Amino acid sequence: ACIAIHNTLQLELGIDSRIGATIGEAYCGVVGGVKRHEYAVLGPSVNLAARLMASKINPGILVDNRVRMMANRSFGFNALPPVDAKGYNEPVPIFEPLTTLERYWGRIVANFAGRKAEIKNIMQSSSEMLRMQTPCRFVLVESKSGVGKSTLIAHAIEHVRRSF
Repeated sequence: ACIAIHNTLQLELGIDSRIGATIGEAYCGVVGGVKRHEYAVLGPSVNLAARLMASKINPGILVDNRVRMMANRSFGFNALPPVDAKGYNEPVPIFEPLTTLERYWGRIVANFAGRKAEIKNIMQSSSEMLRMQTPCRFVLVESKSGVGKSTLIAHAIEHVRRSF
């Protein structure tokens, strides 16, 4: 869910966000007296999530080891240096989650430079296939090794997903 929220904010709305996600016990309820009180969420995991969110090394989303261990196997994680956190005796291991696409082809960025004509052609072919104007179409991307074919296709797929 964190990746979906983060990507939607960034790619569709152009809003940069930083998320810290943890799993642990927390108190969730009213804190204070009868005349002056507030609703709060308290606990070490809540504090750690806030610290991960505000961390200078946060590339967008940071999670703790419990989130990593409970995540679906389709996600990968980049291990980052452990952080010292209030309420924890030892440095806390932290991770950056990656989708399957990101694990294999790299992160999709909003301002992908160049290849606009190629992406437009792939999107047009996709549109025609969806409208059944052409029953089937094959897209061949051919070039020398290392020029960005995989990245082009990953970005084109993301453009197609967002537009249909």
